[in-house]
Amino acid sequence: MVFSDFSKARREVEAEGVYIGGWGIRNAIIPRKKGAASQDRAEEVNAVKDWTDDEERKLVRKLDLRVLFPCCIVYFLAYLDRANMGYAATMQSKKPDNINLDLGLVGTQFNWAVSITYFTVTVLLLPSNLLMKKISGKLYFPLIMVLFGTVVCAISASKNGPGLLAGRFFLGVPEAGVVPTCIMYFSFWYKPSERALRIGIFHAANSLASGVGGFLAVGIDHLNGVAGLASWRWLFIIEGLMPIVMAVPVYFLLLTFPENSKALNERERHIAINRFGRGATRQTDATWSWPVFWQVITRPSTLIFFVAYVCVLIVATSLGTFLPVIFNTFLGFNSTKANIYTSLIYFVALVEYWVWSKHSDMTRDRMWHYLIPIIIAIPCFAVWTHVSIHESYGSIQPIALYGLAFLGKSVSICQPAALAYRSSTLYGATEQAVGGAVAIASLSVGFAASLATLSLTIILYASLPFWYLWEAQRRKRKYGHAMPLKALEDASHAMVSDEAKAREQQTQMMEEKGAVADVETASHVEELAENDSKRAR
Repeated sequence: MVFSDFSKARREVEAEGVYIGGWGIRNAIIPRKKGAASQDRAEEVNAVKDWTDDEERKLVRKLDLRVLFPCCIVYFLAYLDRANMGYAATMQSKKPDNINLDLGLVGTQFNWAVSITYFTVTVLLLPSNLLMKKISGKLYFPLIMVLFGTVVCAISASKNGPGLLAGRFFLGVPEAGVVPTCIMYFSFWYKPSERALRIGIFHAANSLASGVGGFLAVGIDHLNGVAGLASWRWLFIIEGLMPIVMAVPVYFLLLTFPENSKALNERERHIAINRFGRGATRQTDATWSWPVFWQVITRPSTLIFFVAYVCVLIVATSLGTFLPVIFNTFLGFNSTKANIYTSLIYFVALVEYWVWSKHSDMTRDRMWHYLIPIIIAIPCFAVWTHVSIHESYGSIQPIALYGLAFLGKSVSICQPAALAYRSSTLYGATEQAVGGAVAIASLSVGFAASLATLSLTIILYASLPFWYLWEAQRRKRKYGHAMPLKALEDASHAMVSDEAKAREQQTQMMEEKGAVADVETASHVEELAENDSKRAR
């Protein structure tokens, strides 16, 4: 399909509220006016606006305080607990109280302790999304905070390698419900064109946790021997108690759903419900549908996105966990410098997340805001691969290799654009639960494997618009509409305004009249042809 044909076909399906996306490099640079981008037009199909822009802006600011901010707290504390293994490994380095020597870890046990959490997380992603939809984020997120805080405190009591592995395994149970469930939670409150910035700020909590974690590790390392405990045990105790304490204020901050939130007045609820177009995620949607599950799982775009995103997660997660270890062992920095230098990288990434995600929302671009950070990160892994293979720095100074880490860490800032793109192409609660869950999984790998996965993800992600368009056209040929049928059904049962429902019914009536008119015209033509045939005889 040539690009001109693609653009024409894309406009046709986006007119029905199905977002496709594209590759326009100009669109990735120049901010778009509201309503000018194809994503704006797609998300406003059948949305009836009877409020001012100022009213909507005030609502969004309130949502940022009551939805985004508490979710950032949850992710900050969850990532602080999940990623503390890298810092723990550098505390009391090469001394008896180091975690590896204290627990007698041998071979790849430490690597398994890092990775095993993600096995549990991967298995429980989908159930976590469904549970959040069932009980609301207001109850769900404080609950998992108490659970993962308790598990981290329990890990501090580990006596050996198997005990550490067991604790890290069970840590994945509550932490499975952090990233995908927060992204799904955002879909109830934020329009697709607003999500990249919010997801970017949400992911910035990850960088803030890593940055703060380095300085915490340096300070807590001085507690070694207090009350007879090694400093790494104090690290787990202190960082485990933090989410347990913070669960209470997070509960009072969070909202339930737009349809029943008591923190919103009647006017705010009206705007929150009706500002979404066709295919939005709503509380009134069916929580689960097996046919929709299989439809989402078997879509080519789901598989393509899954593999592309996992390629990025493998690199981003392993880099985030092992940076302190890389600096300590690979570059030869002492434990204090390794932790502080790691923190500096994350504080820079904190700003990058905000700026890059904000620009993604301003331009409505989800393609190049994913690809460019990956292209920038590739030189870092290319040089690190060369050095690790030859086991020699050569003429490269360790501080230069450290500087490359700033480029390598840029791979993480592509995630908000990817998750916003994926969220914009899912319709209804079941699709958001399934499609969001299958995107999250990762294991630690080496530099060369990281280089290969980054190259692969560029190819796969760039092909997504073709697949989204192919699927939309296939649905239109088969069912008469590009939007998934379950999303249309859920939208018809949603708690939207009478005016919006009337607009939808009017559209359906016009389509039905058009179909009847076509049939009558065809019958009339056949009748005339038959009369002409009789006269000829």
